[in-house]
Amino acid sequence: MFLKGLVNGLNIQGNLEIGGLYENCIFGKHTAYPYNDNSVRERDLLKRIHIDIWGPAPVQSAGEVLYFILIIDRYSLYYQVTFLSSKSAEATLKVFRNYHVEAECYTGRKLQNIHLDMEKE
Repeated sequence: MFLKGLVNGLNIQGNLEIGGLYENCIFGKHTAYPYNDNSVRERDLLKRIHIDIWGPAPVQSAGEVLYFILIIDRYSLYYQVTFLSSKSAEATLKVFRNYHVEAECYTGRKLQNIHLDMEKE
């Protein structure tokens, strides 16, 4: 921009050279993916679901919610997000039981596997 006269009031002293692309700049702009997508996609509904609990949020919501639980069917990629005021065993099990009953009644299939990430939240 400076070399083309597009910037007013910018004074640069010395020799201005812009070399080739630097490796750190190139890799710094790459998008990072949290998981390698080496997993095989499931072949049937409720074959495997993934459960993740997130929180605590840095700011409490208007409904006094600090956490949420995410449940994803790995075949259909259908997901359900439920907000929780605490991540107690009672609260999370209640959400899972409701999902379990609804999913099996709606699909007519049995839930076979549950995948948890086992993080510290």
